[in-house]
Amino acid sequence: MIVYNKLIGKKLKQDVFNANGVLLFVAGTVLSQSDVDALEGHRIYDVSVEEMEESFEEAAVTTEKQIGKLVPSEELAEHYLDMLNRTKGLFELVTANYTPPLAQFSDSFFPLLDQVMKETGVFHQIYLIEGCDDYTYRHSINVGILSSLIAKLIKRPQEEIVRIGQAGLLHDIGKMLIPDDILTKPGSLTPVEFALMKAHTVHGYEMIMKMEGADRMHADCALNHHERLDGSGYPHGKKGAEIPLESQIVAIADIFDAICSDRVYKTKTSPFEAAKVLWKAACKGELNAEIATKFIHYVTSFYIGGRALLNCGDIVDVIMIYPDEPMNPLVRRGGEYLDLRHHRSLWIEKMLA
Repeated sequence: MIVYNKLIGKKLKQDVFNANGVLLFVAGTVLSQSDVDALEGHRIYDVSVEEMEESFEEAAVTTEKQIGKLVPSEELAEHYLDMLNRTKGLFELVTANYTPPLAQFSDSFFPLLDQVMKETGVFHQIYLIEGCDDYTYRHSINVGILSSLIAKLIKRPQEEIVRIGQAGLLHDIGKMLIPDDILTKPGSLTPVEFALMKAHTVHGYEMIMKMEGADRMHADCALNHHERLDGSGYPHGKKGAEIPLESQIVAIADIFDAICSDRVYKTKTSPFEAAKVLWKAACKGELNAEIATKFIHYVTSFYIGGRALLNCGDIVDVIMIYPDEPMNPLVRRGGEYLDLRHHRSLWIEKMLA
């Protein structure tokens, strides 16, 4: 799988032309984020760069460097990286018999959450990060933040907003008891492996119930974040009001972040495609439709004015979000405007920096 961002900062050894023979970049160009986006948009799969004759995959760009480049707020980037290191360290201490106190997770989470609440519009830059390094830890942080944002969006009390964020942060802690070869398997899980994977919800509940400073709400979110309102979820197939509201919030945050992030077995897609998944699940009665709808309108609005890559390979600008179908916005391709509600064969494959 080609990861274009791994070419950022590299110098071209030869001129680069598109499929029509038009010169895009001259030899000696140091590739920036926008340059790499253009290569991807034109579907150019082979370039020659100085000090490197290898494939794109061999020019690794760490998560830390990507965050530093992509997140416009230096303070937010520092808080996020601090939280990433803290979460990774604390999760690695987890055993069947010991879980670090809630306060140790919150020490770094609260400053990050406070910063995001002040600058909500910049958090979407996190979803430009390529690769699946530290996925479990990044996913936990992102779900914690998104859970708080959703709680704020539906006007929950401030104390509850913070506690739901903590619950989102801890929702997957039970995965620390799942074998690594299952967590990192690039292909489909066997029925036996999937049964073991599903047990992370129960493990998480049991661990959090014994965690110093945590309470039943935190534990319930770990247990229930894969439950669905129509009874199709796991581990217990709960329905409707059997699933606490806080767990319903974390479920929506969990689905959205998983779709928007690279995983070992699946390449990420755009927030607009994630919104479609949430929308369909809400229409089928799997998710809380009121919460999902509000979140979809909220999160898609961040991308007005952003650059995106269509599934056909064209780069467009997002111009307007429609209230009736926020997942299919109005975009501009050069001098042409496209209403994606009326071009069903086109969709936003990924957002660009």
